[in-house]
Amino acid sequence: MRRAATVLASTGATVVLVLAFLFIPLSLVTGEYGHVVVEVLLAIASLWYVTRVMRADRRERRAAEALLPPQRRPAPRVPRQPVTFQVRETLAAMGIWFALVFAFDALVLGLGIAANIGISFFAAFMLATLTVTGRHMMFRLTQEDDER
Repeated sequence: MRRAATVLASTGATVVLVLAFLFIPLSLVTGEYGHVVVEVLLAIASLWYVTRVMRADRRERRAAEALLPPQRRPAPRVPRQPVTFQVRETLAAMGIWFALVFAFDALVLGLGIAANIGISFFAAFMLATLTVTGRHMMFRLTQEDDER
C-alpha cells in the first residue's frame, strides 16, 4: 500500500512539474508575474519530491540487492550504445514533411507564403524528428528481440 501511494504521489508530482513548465510561458505572455512565481515554486517543489523519491528507491533497491547472495544478484546493467542518425535520412524526411505541410497550408488553409514557410519549416523539423526517432526506436526494439 505504501509503495502504491509513493508511485501515485510521484506521478502526481511529475504531472504538476510538467504543467508548471507549460504554464510559465503562458503566464509570462499574459503578464501574470505572480503566477510565474507560483509556477516556478511548484516546479521546484515537484522536482525536489520526485528526486527524493527516486533516490530513496534506488538506495532501498541497492540495499536489498546487497543482502542477496552473489549468484542471485541481478547482472550489472550494460549501457546501450547511443542512438545515431543519418543526416541524409533526416534531411529527406524533413523535405518530405515540409512539402506536405506547405501544400496543406497553402491549399487548405490559404496561408501566405512567408507565414507558410515558417510554419512548414517548424512542422517539418518536429515531424522529421518524430519520424526518424520513432524509426530508430522501433529498429532498436526489434533488434533486441532478435538478439534474444
